[in-house]
Amino acid sequence: MSSALSAVVVCLIACHGGPADHFSVFADDLIKNGYKVQIYAAGPALKKLQDQKIEIVIPFSLENTTEETIAIEVAQKCAGASVIITDVGHVFDITLQKNLAIHAPSAVRLAYYDNPEPYVPGGYSEVAAKVMLAAQGVLFANANLSKTSIYQAPSQEVQLAYEKRVGLGYYPIAQAENITKRRLSDQKLIRAQFFSDNSLTDRGQKVLVYAGGNNDEYFSKAFPAFLQFLAEASQQTDLSNFMVVLQQHPGAKEKNIDQQLAHKWIDQYGQGAHASPFIMSKLNSDDAQVLADGILYYQTSMGPQFVLAGIPTVQVGHNAYEDILVKNKLCSTATDAAGLLDALTHLSGGVETEPDSIDKVIKQGLGISPDWADRLKRAIPRLNNSAIF
Repeated sequence: MSSALSAVVVCLIACHGGPADHFSVFADDLIKNGYKVQIYAAGPALKKLQDQKIEIVIPFSLENTTEETIAIEVAQKCAGASVIITDVGHVFDITLQKNLAIHAPSAVRLAYYDNPEPYVPGGYSEVAAKVMLAAQGVLFANANLSKTSIYQAPSQEVQLAYEKRVGLGYYPIAQAENITKRRLSDQKLIRAQFFSDNSLTDRGQKVLVYAGGNNDEYFSKAFPAFLQFLAEASQQTDLSNFMVVLQQHPGAKEKNIDQQLAHKWIDQYGQGAHASPFIMSKLNSDDAQVLADGILYYQTSMGPQFVLAGIPTVQVGHNAYEDILVKNKLCSTATDAAGLLDALTHLSGGVETEPDSIDKVIKQGLGISPDWADRLKRAIPRLNNSAIF
């Protein structure tokens, strides 16, 4: 190992669970190739990494003090790094990138855009735009986004120079493949344990996992719309053979808005003879996917993973969000009670597309590159030389 390589220190900083998953994979590859890596994490990212027993994690908290103070502290700790990469979905990342410029001036400051979509509703894209513009360069999980328009609002493009973009082409395909295998080997066991834990009798009910979000559009529009559709549908058709399981986004658990809305729904509609039982999940995300007979969602970067894992999937909300699945007709959509009923009726059939075609379309849409690890390693020394800025 050369002395030049041994001097390359990479700091990865995450607040959200999604990029934390990616960073743990990146760190493993970089360490194997002689880089020194530190991961700083807070909130859902910290919990995700601790659950994975990642040993190189350095915790920090955004509570009990100002974000400015925390940003300065983290920046000073990372000051000796060659490259610092932050996620983009938390407002703290804006303050952090600005303080990294001041307190870690010799490091190359990058932002990592982990979502596969060019626009994400509910405030994510607005925050991400500010983080990316404050950074010196941006790494895109979806390599396609390094060569096309991205947006901070539906009709407002982010003015990010293409020479500051690097497409990595990473998506946790291996996780989807593992879930596919576990759905064959573990589903019966997890289902039995789930029914036992919730004192339920297994009558062959279809378990619908609702994959929750964590933004204003989800809390104020998409999830309330789903609850309304569910109530209306249960008044038209007997849905008691379906069971809804709310799998909260890790970042949504603190305010608990969607769970509170679900409890109100249960109080108002859940006792009806034709209503679907509504359960609050205590499972982790992977086990919930193994359990699911179908998954309902509105906006989540995990959507492609559901379909790649072979789980029948329905996008349901106040309107249709044109993500990879919807654009390529790889899932059903429901924007009213009739649409939800129709989707549930045809749920077990999945999409009428050959598995190989689904795999190909999703991987193209996700901008996946099999050499993502080499791209990452090439990007770090190249960006460290600041040649493209």
